[in-house]
Amino acid sequence: MTKSRNGSNTTHQKQIARDLHRQCGCGYQEALRRVREAAEAGLLPPRLDAAGRAAAVAVLAEALAKGPSAARSRPAEACPLPWPGATALAGLAAGRVTALVSLPTAGRSTLALNMALHAAEQGRPALFTSGEITTDVLKEKVIAARYGFAPRRQAPPGGWPAFRASTLPEMQTLPLALHGATAGSTARASLVSGATAIMKRHRRPIGLWAIDTVQHFSEFTDTGLDTAATMRQVRALAGEYNMAVLVTAQVVTDHPAEPVTTAHLPEGVREHAERVMVLDRPGAYWTNSAAAAATLSGLQNTGRPRPVPLTLQFENCRFLSA
Repeated sequence: MTKSRNGSNTTHQKQIARDLHRQCGCGYQEALRRVREAAEAGLLPPRLDAAGRAAAVAVLAEALAKGPSAARSRPAEACPLPWPGATALAGLAAGRVTALVSLPTAGRSTLALNMALHAAEQGRPALFTSGEITTDVLKEKVIAARYGFAPRRQAPPGGWPAFRASTLPEMQTLPLALHGATAGSTARASLVSGATAIMKRHRRPIGLWAIDTVQHFSEFTDTGLDTAATMRQVRALAGEYNMAVLVTAQVVTDHPAEPVTTAHLPEGVREHAERVMVLDRPGAYWTNSAAAAATLSGLQNTGRPRPVPLTLQFENCRFLSA
């Protein structure tokens, strides 16, 4: 049985094409051509069971309904952030890539997750993909950030039965997909998994994709991690899906007090990210301090907006305005 690049066989492709033909009224051969193109590009779900085929039909049907120029014509509106001054640093406009870098343990993943959660709360479908954190732990972090308690260590106000009854429906309608990527998975494969989940549940395309971290999705070569190739792919995906992309990256300086500069950025970040934000939490690295004070600043932003003071609530997995 012939296999396509994403592991699906031609029988599955023909079934998807038939369903697409029936749903949209396009010719079967045209539907099959679109399915094969999606398979070659790695855009079909990795598991083409009944649910996977239905998700594939939904994505392809939306693309067919919009036409070839619909994604390009959608306005590139920036997603506002909840901390005063932060929106000027990030931008997060459709089709563009923003990088968030920091020394280890500064809270980079938490801040990126906060941004994705805020976008979803504002009605902008968001996907948070992490190679550092499992999906179950990501769910706990979202609950902590949104409701102000750590589910593994605390009981919610009013007790668990009341909390589940009131928040479970609310969380199910929140357009936020969480994906803990497995070792060796590519950025594109992780995006397809999250995009199909968003489309299946909310019938809307992704507005913001947060990737944590660029190092996780980069392959080892003779010269080290090929982060430049990953950044090129991420930049292409931002334009292909017309979505804002926030990609995190770990940087290391010779001394924790040394300011991060463009010289410290992984290969490809400076070239393929329109904006670079630096998160600094003094004392967090090397000293293992629980310091809460942090600063978010721009590294190559037009106009160099003012740094934004933040405070990390470590237990609740969220940053607040200082």
